[in-house]
Amino acid sequence: MNKIRLFVTLLLGCVAAITLPARAVSTSHWTQANEADFSDGTLHNVVVTNLGDVKLSHAVQVIQQEDPNVTTVNCLAATPDGTIYAGTGPKGELLAVKDDKVSTVATLDDTINILCLLVDDQGRLLIGTGGDKGKVLRIDKPGDTPKEIFSGAGVLYVWSLVETPDNLIYAATGPNGQVFQIKPDGSSSELYHSDENNITSMISDGKDLLYLGTDPDGLVIRVNRQTKESFILYNASESEVTALALDDSGNLFAATGEAGDRDQTQAPDNTEKETGGRPENNTSVTPIPSNPPQPPPQPPPMPNPNPGEPKPIPKGPQSRLIDPANLEPKMMDDDPGGDDPGGGGGGGGGGDNQPNATPDNSGAAAPHPGPRPAVPLNSGEPKPEGNAIYKIDTDGFVSEVFREDVVIYSMIARNGVLLVGTGGDGEIYQVNPAAEETVVLAKVDAKQVMCLLPVPDGRIFVGLANSGGISAMTGGYATEGTYISAVLDATQTSRFGNIQLHGQLPDGTSLKISTRSGNVRDADAAGWSSWTADVDATEYLKVTAPSARFLQYRLTFGTTAADQTPLVDHVDVAYQMPNLAPVIKSIRIGAGSDADAAAAANAAPAPAAIAPVSDKSEGTGTQTITWDASDPNNDALVYTLYFRVEPQGPWILLKDDLKDSTYDWDTRTAADGRYQVKVVASDALANSPGDGKTASRVSDSFLVDNTPPTIGDLAYKITGGEVQISFRAQDLTSPIASAEYTLDSSDNWQTVLPVDNIFDSPDESVNFSIKGLSAGTHQVTIRVTDDAGNQGLQTVILKIEGHP
Repeated sequence: MNKIRLFVTLLLGCVAAITLPARAVSTSHWTQANEADFSDGTLHNVVVTNLGDVKLSHAVQVIQQEDPNVTTVNCLAATPDGTIYAGTGPKGELLAVKDDKVSTVATLDDTINILCLLVDDQGRLLIGTGGDKGKVLRIDKPGDTPKEIFSGAGVLYVWSLVETPDNLIYAATGPNGQVFQIKPDGSSSELYHSDENNITSMISDGKDLLYLGTDPDGLVIRVNRQTKESFILYNASESEVTALALDDSGNLFAATGEAGDRDQTQAPDNTEKETGGRPENNTSVTPIPSNPPQPPPQPPPMPNPNPGEPKPIPKGPQSRLIDPANLEPKMMDDDPGGDDPGGGGGGGGGGDNQPNATPDNSGAAAPHPGPRPAVPLNSGEPKPEGNAIYKIDTDGFVSEVFREDVVIYSMIARNGVLLVGTGGDGEIYQVNPAAEETVVLAKVDAKQVMCLLPVPDGRIFVGLANSGGISAMTGGYATEGTYISAVLDATQTSRFGNIQLHGQLPDGTSLKISTRSGNVRDADAAGWSSWTADVDATEYLKVTAPSARFLQYRLTFGTTAADQTPLVDHVDVAYQMPNLAPVIKSIRIGAGSDADAAAAANAAPAPAAIAPVSDKSEGTGTQTITWDASDPNNDALVYTLYFRVEPQGPWILLKDDLKDSTYDWDTRTAADGRYQVKVVASDALANSPGDGKTASRVSDSFLVDNTPPTIGDLAYKITGGEVQISFRAQDLTSPIASAEYTLDSSDNWQTVLPVDNIFDSPDESVNFSIKGLSAGTHQVTIRVTDDAGNQGLQTVILKIEGHP
């Protein structure tokens, strides 16, 4: 149960500032203007409203700060003489507050929690307990020892007590989900037994109806005391209904308190926030005074690193070239050889050597230095975040009037509004359902507001957990409070300009501002600057903290008028980063576009037309150059491309004034060989003349090969209806990838293998036979393809004897 097993967490959010895109010669801004933006700051005696206003909280007076026997104050009740009683845990201490002084009235047991209190119409104090056995005790007058008036079989917790006008007491209990009726004579009986584990909250309409909140299914149930008829009014998406309240019009409000796991980052906020404007009102405001803004600072110069150029791997020995005289097919002699005339089955340099790997053109060389979820039982929708207050009107229509990422422990209806005590950040909310307005009245350091009690002098007494304290919230504002922003990160050492404030500064109030800066994220670490002197806030105010990467500002609110508070609803801090050089992370080289490459990979080789050996079949031709570049200042970049022949040839301009980070290079305009490409990125156009910076990166080497293989040393021998053919295939740049033949211009190409059964070098010998040839003339077309996709073709004209 949430009231015993307190879910104690800290909400630590990331900086909620909106950082606008930075450019080197323009001013960047941190802007905070709504609840989410301000909520990550540190607040003392100030609150952030759902409208995005930062202002003084209502003053909170500490009545009891700490008691070693008290961890949590679970409930409060006041007797007619003005004594306020507080039920605590975990050692069952009953405290009394009189004239703001606290005393211990009774200690029930070391293992008992006092979970609820009720002052009946005779002024007697009733006490509901939880522990090894749930009981109801009564103190008839001050100084008496508590006496037991109820205990039930299997009852471990008495969560709520209600008295009805006929002087009957009702006890809501757990863990068996029962409501008991206790008569004035001390007799008791079960009124209602639910399928739930606990009846966690209960309220009476002053007549015959009781309203119940349950755990673990989050039900709101109506029970008629006279007929014992029950009816489920609502099934909340949260597991526990912790508090109920009725307003003067008969509307029922049900608050939930399901404890959810919270990360150390801000949980998602799915509620609608007013971010585009503010509700119209007739309140006159006093704006923060204005003074003219000052010019932004200029950035300091920064170094411009240049990349190095690696030394290439030297080329190996070259194989013997095919003699141009051996390009035409010849008849074989009687003892045709299958070996390569140059001395090896694989051809000079082939054989069992490892294949020359296809170049890895990813450009991935070492970079250059540089900078929950349950589904609601009553719907198929995803469960919303946080907890809610639901309004159930007299017709049974349900609407949500409050939702925040908090646990709701207490709620009272008062003067048309709801006062809500929450856990997580220790905030006390005022919710006006009619006006659809939610305001944070106060924030307590204990982080858990367990119970609320209005008293005749206008104060609201507050029972707290963690510290087990008691406080009183007054009707007026605190006299002083501070707001310290979260750490603002410029990502680089920057100069700070003006801080601009918008809000209200009524007469009798004050607002001061101070800043500090540092170059480590932890603002409490050594090395941050001291806070600058507090100065009176104006609309524009120069940030005097020294240049650094991180910044914090502090707002100090003050008032001498209890009904007035300064208010800040918009903060804008200007900063300017120095111009930093662009960064090129990688260069990738690929044959053709990605779409072309995919199509080529999935398509079968198209049959080549019969062509003389001297014709050139085209390879891929185009190399697509892409690169990944960025600028720390988000400046627009312009690119220039250069190329060179390996090794260490001079750089030659390929293309300049490129805006996109890709370029298709038609390499048929370049000789075959290994090349490198250099990309130079410049932000000169986004900066003042002379202040631009460049960065460059050199690609891995890649192969340009647009020349088809040569087919030579071609010989054949005819024996009856069989022909044996041998040839050498040679490429000056790439390994041979495949060899095929087709007979009589058929569309069916037959693959053949080299004599060593593996294509792995630029020089290969092939020997194959074609059997079953009919008499007459035939044409055999041979096609050889290299790793770059270039194809060479050669034909052999055969005449098989025996044709009529």
